[in-house]
Amino acid sequence: MQTRNFKAVCLFAVLFNLAALNAWAVQGQWGAFIYLFPKSGAVIDDSAALAPLAEKISQASSGFSNDFTPQKGKTDTAQFIRITDYLLNGNPVLDKPTGLIRVESTDRKVLDDYVETLARAVKGYFRLETRFAVTRQLNYTDAETLKRLKDNAPKRGNGTEQPNAVVFPLSKTKAWWALTQEKRQNFFLGHNAVGFQHIKRIFRKLYHSRFVDPGQDFMTYFEYADADADKFDALLSGLRDKTLNPEWGYVEEKPIVYGKRTATPAEMLKPKSSSEM
Repeated sequence: MQTRNFKAVCLFAVLFNLAALNAWAVQGQWGAFIYLFPKSGAVIDDSAALAPLAEKISQASSGFSNDFTPQKGKTDTAQFIRITDYLLNGNPVLDKPTGLIRVESTDRKVLDDYVETLARAVKGYFRLETRFAVTRQLNYTDAETLKRLKDNAPKRGNGTEQPNAVVFPLSKTKAWWALTQEKRQNFFLGHNAVGFQHIKRIFRKLYHSRFVDPGQDFMTYFEYADADADKFDALLSGLRDKTLNPEWGYVEEKPIVYGKRTATPAEMLKPKSSSEM
């Protein structure tokens, strides 16, 4: 039983912490998830306002490689996401951001400086809310588990091939952290059974926030093709099913961002089309 439990925690750690396998990250890669909430009274839905604002964001982001077309070896990257839905437990959140910028660096100060620069650039139009997190080296993984993940890890596509982005912050309850390690390990079997059904089609990356940012314990980032939208929905539905995955009884969800990866800030800020309403 102890051997089986140990393997279970191995699978969980690898499944949602694939940075070393397919996210081109290194241990200690910082992520800042910057939510752009429109300020009351700000006019940002016409071209006269959007063009100069988008240019300011572009200039502020000039030191980062554009992650719309990922490049191996780049550690300072920026991905612009146009938000289509902002949901908490499946329900729309009224105070909804227009866009989200995910920036990464191995140097936390680079991200702190960027947030300050961006805040000045969008002053008067957006208020920023930022969630910080960091990747960690894979833990509790044996050779068999690593091989299985490597063999099944999805290839990351560009923003045209995998246009959908999801940002999912979550925390574990106090009751979870109070459990012994052995008891926590027992909950991972259902989690893994669900996750491995969808591992080949959905790119994901886990960041750790506990003791870093009090807003959440984890930031999970997903990308997938339009054709795999149903697979992502099935993944999330399966994880939330407490019969299949009792571990979810200890999860506290935060608002989830559903959006589209964009190549430019101008596309990120573009108002919704009628088909997206």
